[in-house]
This record gives sequence, C-alpha cells and structure tokens, in this order.
Amino acid sequence: MSIALLSAVSAPVHAQTTVRISEMDCSQLVTHVASSDVSYRPGVDVNGNAVAPADLNAQPQISVPDVISIPVTIDLATNLGINTPFLARPTVGEVQITRDGRVSFNGQPIGDSTQHELAKRCQQVGVAN
Repeated sequence: MSIALLSAVSAPVHAQTTVRISEMDCSQLVTHVASSDVSYRPGVDVNGNAVAPADLNAQPQISVPDVISIPVTIDLATNLGINTPFLARPTVGEVQITRDGRVSFNGQPIGDSTQHELAKRCQQVGVAN
C-alpha cells in the first residue's frame, strides 16, 4: 500500500508535486504516540485495580513550554588559552525546539522541512509508528 501526498512545500503557486511514499516509510517518519492503554495512570495497576499512588509526596506538575530555548555559548578564554579575571562566554545563538519536534538555530530551521511536512501528512492520514 502506498500513500500519495500532495506537496506544496517551497513550490510556486501553479506547480504541485505528488509524492508517493510507502506506508512502511511513512510509519518511520511519524512520531510515536503511545496508546492510552499503556500510558501511566496514577493509582491504578496494570490490571485496572486501585492501588496506593507511587507519588506519596506529590509535587506540582511542571508544565512544559511550547518552545524550549537553549543558548549556545563559546568559552573564549579556554579556547584561546587566555587567563581572564572575567567570564568570557559570549552567546553566539539560540537553539529552539518546539513541541512538534522542529529545531531551529537563530530562527533558521535545522533539518529538512520537507521531511517534517511528510511526517505531518503521514500523521494526518493515520499512519502510526
């Protein structure tokens, strides 16, 4: 079985490209999402029976942001072999990672936007990993 995906990535308005990709290849592009029956449920064992929760001193859940930013710095003093009385680590950029797995450096995408688009389309047609 193959899946036809219509691609409009980086294409002029009047041109369209049809890409055919096998279901097997499509499944390798899709991000794995565990089914609800294997997800952790506090206070319930594997058979669905009530048990004491494992987190007896529960802390508030941390909400993960939509974008995680990581500053990229260079240790100039160490790289240049210089002893300095101050910290010489300028920030040269920032890596950002979004919830959907996109990675960028200083706002420019890292990776293949076409691959990301294919993965998104595979998820839309219901191919699972």
